[in-house]
Amino acid sequence: MPNDNTPSRPPATAQHDGRKRGIVDGIALWLFIIVLLLCPLPDGSVGPMWVTVWVTVSCAVVLLVSYRDLPRGAAWMFGGLFAVLAGYGLVAYLQSVSPGPLPLPIWVETAAMLGNQIAPLSGSIRDAPLFFLGRPLLAALVLTAAIALGADRRHASRISWALIITACLYGTIGAIALVFSLTALRPFDQEGSLTAFFISRNTTATYLGTALLVTVSLIVVPVRARLREGAPLNGIFSDPANRKLLILTGAALFLLILLPLTKSRAGLMLTLLLVLGTVALSLRGSIRSRMVVALAVLGVFALVYSLSGEAWRMRQASVGLDTLGRLDAYRAQLTAIGEHPLLGLGLGSFADTFQRYRPPALGIAGVFDIGHSTPLELAFEGGLPLAMLVGAFVIGCGAVLVRGLKRRPRDPYILSGLLVGLLGLAHSSFDFSLQIPGYLIIYLAVVGIGLSRALMPEETVVVRRRVRAEPDATKATALLSAFRGTGSSPPPAPHMD
Repeated sequence: MPNDNTPSRPPATAQHDGRKRGIVDGIALWLFIIVLLLCPLPDGSVGPMWVTVWVTVSCAVVLLVSYRDLPRGAAWMFGGLFAVLAGYGLVAYLQSVSPGPLPLPIWVETAAMLGNQIAPLSGSIRDAPLFFLGRPLLAALVLTAAIALGADRRHASRISWALIITACLYGTIGAIALVFSLTALRPFDQEGSLTAFFISRNTTATYLGTALLVTVSLIVVPVRARLREGAPLNGIFSDPANRKLLILTGAALFLLILLPLTKSRAGLMLTLLLVLGTVALSLRGSIRSRMVVALAVLGVFALVYSLSGEAWRMRQASVGLDTLGRLDAYRAQLTAIGEHPLLGLGLGSFADTFQRYRPPALGIAGVFDIGHSTPLELAFEGGLPLAMLVGAFVIGCGAVLVRGLKRRPRDPYILSGLLVGLLGLAHSSFDFSLQIPGYLIIYLAVVGIGLSRALMPEETVVVRRRVRAEPDATKATALLSAFRGTGSSPPPAPHMD
């Protein structure tokens, strides 16, 4: 008779995922989803007004959300986040009260003629370091809310689905506006590329790539589990119980078609590398399935690349000039960091202070009001100690995600948090996607949910072993002989169903 060696109590993960939360927590969830839905719309929320709006709403979410199901390691995560926020505040305060490098001579002469005093660390903007604190505060609030909401698996699922649906919707609107040249729906036209409400095609590509990676994570994890159980790949999607997998597969293909239309080199290549790497590592139990999925991804990309227009290939041909210009800008930033390593040149003042170090090789055509490298710009504005503090926190979050992926391999939200974290960090190292508040909110929402799931107790995998019902003939014969030799009656035969 089959015997299931099941544990005497339910898995530890059910203790958190099975509880019902209150109405107030539900309000916090939907407020958070509203932020994710609307933050891309106003040009990526780059304006100070929108930063203030999202800080206010995120603060309400943090106050309303329930913290009773938080994993144990969340306290350490919040402690590190508080340390980073305190570091930003300390640097902003020191930059505001201590003397620093003067702005361009033209501004000094203008101030003398007008009889005004210019803040030494903020170029032509007074108290820029203090005004800049709104962005790190927004990041801390969003990450806190995501960690708290991610402790409930249902909340994590709803947030992920909302992100996928919104990305498909905005991508559709952007594609329609691109095809029919509707300027009202596409306010930023960058050489005929899909922008989807963001001010940059690169940020649009990273946004669509984020949604694609979340979708792929929700597909790969259950498919991998079924393949390891011996289920064929073609039967997985035909099962009526797996209709969500069919919807997710369609969304992934649609996002994969939209991605090349952005004409973003880095966003497209990084996303494809992460997708193919995930498929290759996750489906390693079935070589045929791995090859089919990889060839399908490459085939769709090749088809869209051939139909996306000559402009994309022309942009590829001009990569040399663009790269050389950024390398000159990076050298100038490194020079400034070497001159002001402790406090930098002022948070939020890159557009004003970089002109002192702008090399003549850049000419006058290129616009460098953003550093095109988030780590370099952070060290340029805030100094090396602050950049190292933020870097240590980011590395710690990465270690938590990697460890959580090993402990909880059946949780797709940890995988999506790790993949999106890698995409945003890699792309922002030579661009500015994480400096756009609209994308930063979405990025930290996915990563925060992944961190929360990674800190949960380890999954209990129930292994069912089938015990053979037929007794061994040799052992039964020996047992009967032994009893006959002693004159005793043999024991009754076991009853078998």
